[in-house]
Amino acid sequence: MQAVIFDMDGVLIDVSGSYRLTIKEVIYERTGVNINDELIQRYKNRGGVNDDWDLTDRILADMKLKAPKKDVAETFQKKYIGTNFTGNIKNEKLLIKKEILERINNKYKTAIVTGRPRKEALYTLNKFEIVEYFDLLIALEDIPSNKKKPHPYALNLALDRLGVIPQEAIYAGDCVDDMVAAARADIYPLGITTSDINPKIQGKILTERGAKTILDSINRIMEVLE
Repeated sequence: MQAVIFDMDGVLIDVSGSYRLTIKEVIYERTGVNINDELIQRYKNRGGVNDDWDLTDRILADMKLKAPKKDVAETFQKKYIGTNFTGNIKNEKLLIKKEILERINNKYKTAIVTGRPRKEALYTLNKFEIVEYFDLLIALEDIPSNKKKPHPYALNLALDRLGVIPQEAIYAGDCVDDMVAAARADIYPLGITTSDINPKIQGKILTERGAKTILDSINRIMEVLE
């Protein structure tokens, strides 16, 4: 193994109080309906909505309240970013231990492949003082709109920039789109069930979509690498 590639949300960072909360708040503001984490997870398990703007848009459409995607994204960002990063993004928590990241970075090439805009990703990585442990960041701006996960484009781009062949890389993700993208890129798909939402069921779903190994915490990743 030469490279370890990470998804960001739900793997490195706990976004239950940020992205997921923002989805709920946008849906409530536009519909008056309170949705729960189980509903959000069901949409993620369908695939094709790895981007939370898309997911929010999909839920609204299914509620017969289709709105211009630009409006949905703007409302989402106001709640998530707020003014000078005072929105829900402030609620994020670090899931991985820094000492584990340091061990990995000392031995392997490392990258993040995320659907986050680069500015948001860098804000959080700098906030938790872990940006130094990654050799590469592939963010939203690097990915054509028609090639988001589960398309393997972003992972192939990471491999190319790292100078690593697919068989020498592993991708840790928490969603079905992560597993499908990794399998399509011929990278080892590692499923992470850090969510409190039915982890055993989630592990089964990720396995069905290509995960070779399931871990209940990213902090157990050395078990796979070693």
